[in-house]
Amino acid sequence: MAGDSAKKILQRNAATLKFLRRVVSVSFLQHALVRIAYHRHYNEGAPLWICHTAFWSVASYACYKSLAKHAAPTRDPDTKEIIDPGHDLNQPGVTQYYFDTIYVTCASMWLSSFWSDRFWYMTWVIPAYGAYVVYGYVGPYVKNFSRNNETDERESKHEKRMRERRERRQQKSARRR
Repeated sequence: MAGDSAKKILQRNAATLKFLRRVVSVSFLQHALVRIAYHRHYNEGAPLWICHTAFWSVASYACYKSLAKHAAPTRDPDTKEIIDPGHDLNQPGVTQYYFDTIYVTCASMWLSSFWSDRFWYMTWVIPAYGAYVVYGYVGPYVKNFSRNNETDERESKHEKRMRERRERRQQKSARRR
């Protein structure tokens, strides 16, 4: 049986998902209607905005569905009581990246439909930030690998200098004899 905190989590998750559903659907519909109604000169041929809209709408929808799956409660099959309220969407973690993707996509749709197509470049923030996060995890290993190679080269240079010194000493001692 779920306690009060579990019920609060369920209510917050439901409100958050309802808000996201509205934001995504309104931004997509607004973008499509403005593009079709007011920017008819863009509708000739195979416009790039259709590809952008389709791709980022699918990305937003996938993020929304993933959030919905995270927030889904686990219920007892017999009594239908809540066993687990699901993941709290307000907690930091991977779900925050989903929120960011949805918000950046919706903002770029709104701005590109009214002002300029160049606002689609805002969506490049998403993979750039993803690369930054991945580099944060992988970077220390890459840096340590390059340091190890540099120390190996330094040691080999050091060994080379030591060998040259030994050879010079041997040559000097051979001249003295």
